[in-house]
Amino acid sequence: MSGSGGSAVLLGGWAAVATGIFGGCCTNVLALEQLVREVPRSGNLITFAQFAFITLAGLPGHLHMPAGARVPRLRARRVPVRSWAVMVALYFCVSVANNLALGYQISIPLHIVFRSSGLIASMACGLAVGKRYPVAQVAAVAMVSAGVVVATLASVGGGTAAAGGAWAGGSAVGVALLSLGVVLAALLGLYQEHTYRRYGKHWREGLFYNHALALPMFAVFWPDICAQARALSQSAPAPAWLGAVPSLWVALALNVVSQLACASGVHRMTSMSSSLTLNVVLNVRKLVSLVISVVLFRNPVTPAMVFGCALVFLGSFVYARTPRHPPPADAAKKES
Repeated sequence: MSGSGGSAVLLGGWAAVATGIFGGCCTNVLALEQLVREVPRSGNLITFAQFAFITLAGLPGHLHMPAGARVPRLRARRVPVRSWAVMVALYFCVSVANNLALGYQISIPLHIVFRSSGLIASMACGLAVGKRYPVAQVAAVAMVSAGVVVATLASVGGGTAAAGGAWAGGSAVGVALLSLGVVLAALLGLYQEHTYRRYGKHWREGLFYNHALALPMFAVFWPDICAQARALSQSAPAPAWLGAVPSLWVALALNVVSQLACASGVHRMTSMSSSLTLNVVLNVRKLVSLVISVVLFRNPVTPAMVFGCALVFLGSFVYARTPRHPPPADAAKKES
């Protein structure tokens, strides 16, 4: 492949990642906010619908018809099922914990605050397994995390008192679920990075099996899922051009479709970059989601929010400009 052709493929890959993460994930958060505002305990239904839809969407690409066979079969995996099993368990727990937390007096802004701390968790887990990071990169990660926290707390009500009220309103169960989700998400990112490094960057296979293998786990939540489905069916009807479909079912459909785009972008980027780089991009996306939410709900933009935005983008720029592997001392001496 020529240099220009390779550059075009790489550029197209990053464009797909940006569309999935910023378009899909931001839309997903807005639909999620509408759902949990009206049915706060709908987390299990939302998670199950996301996993089922992504599995069905990916199934055709993983089936083939062997010669002489009467029914299609799954294609041979490039990654052993035991590796997917570990990843599935972590991913399932992260998804369920994050969505369940919204049913325990956890607002969307507070949700973003906790999940933005994944940068620190990712770096801490990396240090625990022997990774080393340049000082500038550590400072950049701290800057991005601080910026998201400042902007999010400012969006709660524009002041310390309001932010304190939001924190006080979150139940201990919700905080514990979010904390668990953050730690498990950091471990998941490192495990994905290790798996792709060992077996190759098969992100489409990962996207499919991470969701398909988790579906049986929802059996324990089935009564709760059915109750939440009935609650959505009792919502007000959608606009006339959509027929008599309850509005919250429309929101759920938008949520699961955008989740497919979001998850595809995240999995693809996992195969193209490090776990820490992925967390930086996701933190910027969270800030974008926050700004969109503020604009749509006409919340006031405070100086603290502007300051938080500046920290995030400055921190991301510093991180991107920091070499991952400093040149060896011998090379530095030769240049001097």
